[in-house]
Amino acid sequence: VERILRTIDAKERIAVFADYDCDGIPGGTLFNDFLNKIGYENFEVYIPHRNSEGYGLSERAVDALATRGAKLIITIDCGITDVGPTAHANELGIDVIITDHHLPQEVLPPAYAILNSKQAADTYHDNMLCGAAVAWKLVCALLSRRGKAWGVPEGWEKWLLDMAGLSTVADLAPLQKENRALAYYGLKV
Repeated sequence: VERILRTIDAKERIAVFADYDCDGIPGGTLFNDFLNKIGYENFEVYIPHRNSEGYGLSERAVDALATRGAKLIITIDCGITDVGPTAHANELGIDVIITDHHLPQEVLPPAYAILNSKQAADTYHDNMLCGAAVAWKLVCALLSRRGKAWGVPEGWEKWLLDMAGLSTVADLAPLQKENRALAYYGLKV
């Protein structure tokens, strides 16, 4: 949260790097809608081409984002295994925040921060959230810190539940615990 707020305060370019599937695209949409709501314009949502770029963060994508001035990459539904591309981003002066729900490998990427409740050291009570739900939790944390200052009404994050709920169902997350509530209220939205 602190790194994203510093980026916003400095008006640096944010790249939201979303996976190309039924979880990543709604998660990218959710983050896009949040940034638009707070009036932040210096960002882009990057969805890699499934056939020509493949899954996850790549050095090619990092290079493209660097040429467009990105100072922060936030992954949605990917990145937990992308050690090389994350190191490459660091070499170019770009911080990476990984939001993902896939299983971490033995070596984690050298990211500024990793939000993934499947990490061994994580203590979050529900490790079965989909990628868009992890992104939604990050947006909720940002809004709890500064939503009032941005003029965002309390509770506005509920309007992003459609994307988190849709992803929860489409990505076949178990409809238990928090996922059940996300799907239920997301489908209502």
